[in-house]
Amino acid sequence: MEGNRIQLPKLGLVRFAKSREIEGRILSATVRRNSSGKYFVSVLCNMLYCPYVRVDKTKSVGIDLGLKHFANLSTGETIDNPKYLRKYETKLACW
Repeated sequence: MEGNRIQLPKLGLVRFAKSREIEGRILSATVRRNSSGKYFVSVLCNMLYCPYVRVDKTKSVGIDLGLKHFANLSTGETIDNPKYLRKYETKLACW
């Protein structure tokens, strides 16, 4: 890759707009064309480290959606279903 150009087999050097800097060793590139005729290149790279910050697991909460309760949290808290239809059913029938 040179500047804002990428070398593709059978096409040669092709200009492109980068959404982010490419880091590490390039493993593969996938070229796709959407219905409007624009081409998009997805580049897969192998990096030595991951620059993303790990999430503190003590602050994260798991949510399980259910039928009896709207949500059950991993902290043990349950959130009841908001039953708006049953609450306003008679008022809706008058309209």
